[in-house]
Parts: sequence; structure tokens; C-alpha cells
Amino acid sequence: MSGERKIERSFCEHIDQGKAQAEIDRLLTDSRFQSPERNRNFLRFIASEFFEGRAEAIKAYAIAVDVFGRPANFDPSVDPIVRIEATRLRAALTQYYDAHGSDTGIRVDLPRGRYVPVFTRMAPNEMASPSAEAAEPDVSAQAASVEESSGRRFWGANTRLALAWLLVGIGLATYVLTIGLDAWKHNALRQKPLVSIAFSGDTDTPEQDVEKIRDYLAVAISQFQTVRLASTVDHTVTASLGEWTAPKLVSALRGQRVADDYRIVLKYEGKGNQIFVWWQVTDASTGEILLSGIEDASLPDAVALPASQSLANRLARTLVGTRGVINTIETLHELNAPSLGNGCILRAIAAGDRGDEAGIVDARSCLEQTLAITPNDAGAKAELAIVLLAQDPVEAPTEVSDRAYELAADAVKLAPFSDRSKYALMISQFRSGQVEAAIETGYAAIALNPNNSDIAARLGLYLFTAGRWEEGAGLAVRSAQMARNIASDSLLTRALNAYRLGRFDVALALSQQLKMSGDYVVHAVLAAAAGQLGRTDDARLALASLGAGRADFDVAFRKSMRARYFTPELTDLLEIGVLKAAPKKS
Repeated sequence: MSGERKIERSFCEHIDQGKAQAEIDRLLTDSRFQSPERNRNFLRFIASEFFEGRAEAIKAYAIAVDVFGRPANFDPSVDPIVRIEATRLRAALTQYYDAHGSDTGIRVDLPRGRYVPVFTRMAPNEMASPSAEAAEPDVSAQAASVEESSGRRFWGANTRLALAWLLVGIGLATYVLTIGLDAWKHNALRQKPLVSIAFSGDTDTPEQDVEKIRDYLAVAISQFQTVRLASTVDHTVTASLGEWTAPKLVSALRGQRVADDYRIVLKYEGKGNQIFVWWQVTDASTGEILLSGIEDASLPDAVALPASQSLANRLARTLVGTRGVINTIETLHELNAPSLGNGCILRAIAAGDRGDEAGIVDARSCLEQTLAITPNDAGAKAELAIVLLAQDPVEAPTEVSDRAYELAADAVKLAPFSDRSKYALMISQFRSGQVEAAIETGYAAIALNPNNSDIAARLGLYLFTAGRWEEGAGLAVRSAQMARNIASDSLLTRALNAYRLGRFDVALALSQQLKMSGDYVVHAVLAAAAGQLGRTDDARLALASLGAGRADFDVAFRKSMRARYFTPELTDLLEIGVLKAAPKKS
């Protein structure tokens, strides 16, 4: 859910202030209202201002200073704290009322574009909790009504009553099979796509060569755990470790496809010392060719491997990697027709790649709903942990980061062979200050899936910030060699390394590729490199984002870098360049 709600005017008028205040008080004391204390204070402040008749004075500046403790020189164009927290509060309000309704018949909303709360009368069908109504249908009241009106015995010849009980029986059976009526209403959980593979070689290729690369490919695909593989023998489904896979009967009742989602056809060809694999991805239900291409073992790989293994790894990354062919197709489908389950995970990854705050909020809500239905979904837990950490401020972490750590740790327990679960735990450990533990977990994640460029890129960044320069830079290069679309963490580490080595032009060029990300460290590298080169115009926006014109910049900069666990040496080097770029005070 995006946090937006269309408000009908007929429900907006004539709300008594006392009743509105009572709803605010009730909401803030309800433990089911999942919002951190900082956002509860946000709501208290804007409601108080509204009730005091100062609605027009509710501006970003006042909220930042009075609620979030920002200094008097706060600039909302540089520090987006109020906009970010408003998005979170908006989503929390929507999620609460959609799930639990309201005892008072009044609902609180925070429309986009303003920070003034809106109080509306709820429609009758919004008054009670939808989940409660779905879980406990009042069948007895319906039966009593029918019996009273007919004047006959319960098991008499009342066709309508018999039909009603039949429908109730079907509904209860459906509930059991689909893990709740709420899941049925939302078209349930979308699983990872089911894929079948056909691999063949040309007439001149020895069968053992084809079998070798086929075996390497099966291993590489299983390490990603982004798809479900259909057996080539009896066409049964192989479940990913740590992930529940529904029986076909349940899948059919949920309206999900039970046949293969995709079919991958591969043809091996050897010419002298070179080997090639032609591949084609088709829609298994329609036979439509979605994409095809050729992989060549002569291309350099991240590490020295036999040619057949190197080629199999590249094929796996291309076809089933996190941003490979199949997941890209699935993500596009999800953006157009959202669902729960694996769809939430795909949309969360896409939102993180784009830095889409609204998309991240939507993904969090979607993942929460998924876990409400399948609480032991390791993939959803790992992705929710990553999403929560993306929302929680690095410099001032809240209990959200603590919850993210718990989710990631639980995901690893549920799926100890999942690279994504280990990746989420690595990030959680680093954010909590367990730098060495995070590095150890990162290497364990790489061991589970050496082809995951995201893990190598993030671990490389952590190693570099901790002062292990060569080790971190080496992983950044390795990640870049694996990925068609180079991970932002890889680019950032390489920019930092270039700056440390005095190659300021390279550092500037790399950081400029990332300047739209809004990341604090990216702005620091960009400003520092531009300052060292004397190109102050290139540093202007980055300096504004860093708050370089403030009197307390030195203290604030060092605090921000410490929160990201940068070594003092690297912090000193960056600060020198930033100060060179900053305009001199007259």
C-alpha cells in the first residue's frame, strides 16, 4: 500500500473537535498502531497545532525543529527528514485503519502535500477490522434469520438455507487450504517462478562436455534460489531450502499457475578452444519467445575457473540472477499487477535500486502482509529486514533497526543456505556496529553463492570503510566483473579507493554516476574529489546535501562518518577535499 487514500467529502464534514481529539488519544495509546515514538510525537504535534487553530502554521520547518530536534538553521530543501517521516506516518495510519478499523467511527489521515491531519467519518464497511470479519463470519445469525422467517425446522426443505450452509462449508474448506480468507481476497501469495530447462549439444560435442556444463549450471542456479526448478525426469517441483512450497491443489485454489512459468532452452557449441551456449527464455504457457542470447566462455570472469564452470556461472547470473532475465520479467509484471509473496520481494529490490521512497514504503506494507499469512517465509523476512534498514536513519537509528536485526537472524535460522538471508544479516550486523561479525557473515554469504554480485559489492564496501583497502577494492572489482549492471556499492568503493590513491578525476567520474542516489557518502566523495581538482561547480549540490556551509559542519561530518564506521584516516582524507570545495567565508 502506498499510504494514499481517496477521502470522500460526505464523510469529511461536521467532525466534532472533541471526538477528533478522542480518536487521536485512542490511536496513540493503541499498541496495534505500529509506529515508532518519533512518529507518534509527529502526530501529537500536528494534531495539537490543528486543534489550537494553527493549521496554517504546520510547516516542515516547525516540525523539524520542534519534533525532530533540528537546529534553527534547518533547511528542508537539504534535509528531507520531515518528508521521509511523513511518508512513514502516512503509511502507518493507512495500515492501521485498514487492518483494525476504528471504535469511534472517525479516521485520521495525512494527505500528501501538507502536514495537516484530516479527520473523516468512516464508511460503515470500514468500521470494524477486515481481518476479523473475514476470519469469523457470522453464519449463525444468518441461519437464525432464515429459520425465523421460514418457520420450518433447520434441516427442513428450505433450499436457500441448505445452499447457505453449502457455501459456508466451501468457504471453510477454502480457508484451510489457502491459509486464510484474506489471502484468498488478495489472490494469495505469488511464488517464485517455476522453470524447466532443456540442454543439448551439437553433433560434434562429446556428451560428457554437455553433462559437465549442465551440472555446473544446475549448481549455480540453485545457489541463487530465485526460481523453482522442475525436474527433467518426472517434472516434479524442487522446493528451495527454507521456503515453503504449496501443493498443486492449493496453488490451483489460489488462482496461481501450476504449469511451468518459463522454459529455458540451451544449446552448447564448441569451436576449437572456444565454447558457446545459445539460450532462449520462453513463456511456457504460450510458447512466446521472451528473450534470447549467447554466452561466451572466452570473456573474463571474476575468479579463475575452468571454462565450462565459468560459462555456467555467467549463464546462471544472466538467466536467474537477482536482476537476471526471468526476475526482470517478473518484476515488470509485479509493477503492473502487484501481488503478495515473491512479488513483494521483487518490488522491494526494484524500489531499493531506484531509491524510490514510496516504493519502499509500499514494499514494507506488502512484506508485512505476506508474513501475516506465512510467518515462516525466510525470503520475506530477509527482504523486510533490508527494507526497514533502508528506512531507518543511519545517524539516529530507532527500534526499527533492532527489529530488522531480529528478522534477518530469524531468516538465517529458517534458511541457513540462503545467500539473501545471510546478506540481510550482514547489513543488520554492520548497522548495529558489529563490523567484524558482518564481514564474517558476508564471506559466509559469498561461500553460499559466489555469483551474487550484490554480496561482493556490499562486503567490499564494508571492508574498505574498516580500513582493509586492498581487500575491499578487490571485491568491488570482482563484483563489477560479474554484473552487467554494476552495483552502486561497487562503484562507491572504487570511487573511494581512487580518491585514497590520489586519482581524483577517476573518483569524481565514478561518484558522478551515483550522484542521484542521495547517499551521504556519495556526496562526500563527489565534493571531496571536485574540491581536490578545483572544480567547485561540480561540488555545489553535494556540498548542500552535506550541509557544508553550517558552522558545525566539522562535528556533523565526523559524526555522520562514524555512524557509518569509516576509519578516522579515511574521514580525514575526505574532509580535506570537502573543505577545499566549500566556499570560503568572508
